[in-house]
Amino acid sequence: LTVTYTLTKENGWKINYHATTDKTTIVNLTHHAYFNLRGYAAGHVYPIKLQLDADTYLPINENLIPTGELRSVEGTPFDFRVAKEIGKDINADDKDLIIAGGYDHCLNFKGGATETPVKRGEAYDELTGRTMEIYTNSPCVQFYSGNFIKNAAYPFKGGYVQTPQILFCLETQFMPDSINKPHFTNCVLKPGEVYDYTTEYR
Repeated sequence: LTVTYTLTKENGWKINYHATTDKTTIVNLTHHAYFNLRGYAAGHVYPIKLQLDADTYLPINENLIPTGELRSVEGTPFDFRVAKEIGKDINADDKDLIIAGGYDHCLNFKGGATETPVKRGEAYDELTGRTMEIYTNSPCVQFYSGNFIKNAAYPFKGGYVQTPQILFCLETQFMPDSINKPHFTNCVLKPGEVYDYTTEYR
């Protein structure tokens, strides 16, 4: 297994995951980077607009494990096909949001995995004018709104106290719990096969 980080001419931070195996195994790699386009001490990420090319998402049980259902984002708080503020629906009366205390769900890109990385979404902050584009060939993204960031014993730089939902993650990957859900994305790697996925935050 190798993970290669590259800074690109397009102001991108590219992560490539490459793996092979000599025995059949499970592989589902991602990166858990936290973002707040306004800065680490800027407060909640609610005003940041997010757009994702995802037409379904995975409902979860009380342990945050996918139930096995693939549900359309149509008419739900998980519809980010058109850019909207992260905070717009984060407190909606929705079972999945209530269980997680916000967003902590897998959204599935339209058409699934691609041969090469393509643009699958972007985050935009009107206050600073900053935009971050997401390119990947992975089939899904786990969108996490930092619901459990609240350990006061470990403040961020400058002594900034951990507070829920002051950051977000976009973790490109396969569907969580794929090994137990045959109709989910295939996370099994066999000898002779190559696992090769790239994500770029630009």
